[in-house]
Amino acid sequence: MTYVKLSDNIGSAGGFGEGIRRAYEKGHDWIWVMDDDAVAMADALEKLASSPAMLVDKVYALSSIVLQRDGRIILWCHSLFDFRKLKETPVDADRYRDEYFEVDTTGWTGALVSRRAVKDVGLPLKDLFIYFDDCEYSLRMRQKGIILTVPASKVFHSSGPLDPGTGKPIKWLRPSGWRQYYVTRNHLYTYRKYARPGLFFDRLPFYIMVALGLAYGVLQTLAYKEYRFQSLRIRLWATWDGLRGKLGKNNNFLPR
Repeated sequence: MTYVKLSDNIGSAGGFGEGIRRAYEKGHDWIWVMDDDAVAMADALEKLASSPAMLVDKVYALSSIVLQRDGRIILWCHSLFDFRKLKETPVDADRYRDEYFEVDTTGWTGALVSRRAVKDVGLPLKDLFIYFDDCEYSLRMRQKGIILTVPASKVFHSSGPLDPGTGKPIKWLRPSGWRQYYVTRNHLYTYRKYARPGLFFDRLPFYIMVALGLAYGVLQTLAYKEYRFQSLRIRLWATWDGLRGKLGKNNNFLPR
């Protein structure tokens, strides 16, 4: 085992990128990526490595399914991406009965990334610092190859309580926390980057999404009884940085 202690906090995006880079330079053909708060079943890696999905042409990555501690599938971890409407949709629960199925985006929790993917599309974008680096890297891989999810391979992830409306961790939705800045900024940056190229009208869904999302966010923020102006500041700052592509670690929004 190789333990690496970095001299600076480069966020999870930088950490994943550094780990993948080191594994690639050591000559490994496949690189298994895992969140620090995830627990893989004992046979999770074996199920990926022995799956027929491994032999599919142009497969760049395989992914385990992600479960809550109570065994429920976290559906938002594996999504399809509409490049025209710029919308992620979780894969239907029925697909988890298949031996494997194709996805557009997957998380780092149990992703087995191929050497070919790193060679062809590079490393995760460390300047995202935290959040959406897995989504951005997935979409980059999808430009040249495919990603397959193998339901037989299971990983448990302690993501905390899920919001019933979005299915995403409630901690993402806290309005005044530093997390909200990176979620909002990186979300906008990633979607803008992968918007369908062409005329203005081809990108119109993106601008509509931004306008509606910002309006909703502002109204929601103004309804808060506490931290109202702090929350509004985070949303506006993150939106501006996301639209102009200003990435990196923002020293105004760091883990406390």
